[in-house]
Amino acid sequence: MRVAPAPGMRFLTVLFLEMVCYRGFILFLTFLFYTAYHLSRKPISIVKGELHRNCSTVIRPADLNITNNETWCDWAPFDQDNYQTLFGILDNCFLVAYAIGMFFSGIFGERLPLRYYLSFGMIMSGIFTCLFGLGFYLKIHSIYYYAVIQVFNGIMQTTGWPAVVACVGNWFGKGK
Repeated sequence: MRVAPAPGMRFLTVLFLEMVCYRGFILFLTFLFYTAYHLSRKPISIVKGELHRNCSTVIRPADLNITNNETWCDWAPFDQDNYQTLFGILDNCFLVAYAIGMFFSGIFGERLPLRYYLSFGMIMSGIFTCLFGLGFYLKIHSIYYYAVIQVFNGIMQTTGWPAVVACVGNWFGKGK
């Protein structure tokens, strides 16, 4: 004959299972959030190939009245011979802002509520990623626009790592 556990043991068992489920869910969410941060760094790498293409392999539309220009399909200012330097400037703007911002991001993350800090950083990072893409639709051809967007995106990207690590540390304890 099987004896039912005491009510206190049943309560502790349910509490333990709920806590394990909550911790697993929080770990999954923080992993998902940081993945979203990381993915928002990738669009510039993807669109570089579209901003400066090999126009000889692209079929020219018949209604496009242009001369025999080798860069007719490229996006200004990346249609020049120094397009690799311009892409390097954009990468450098992002990486320098990210590196400098990481020094301060941990300080802010410790002093601000994590959920607001993480939410603000994610939303702003998404906005700056969208603003980079909007340059095409708004027909912005200034390297300065793209460089400023990359600087602000790099700063907003720094909110991710310290906040996610702090969230995991708070939920799982410092020893784990």
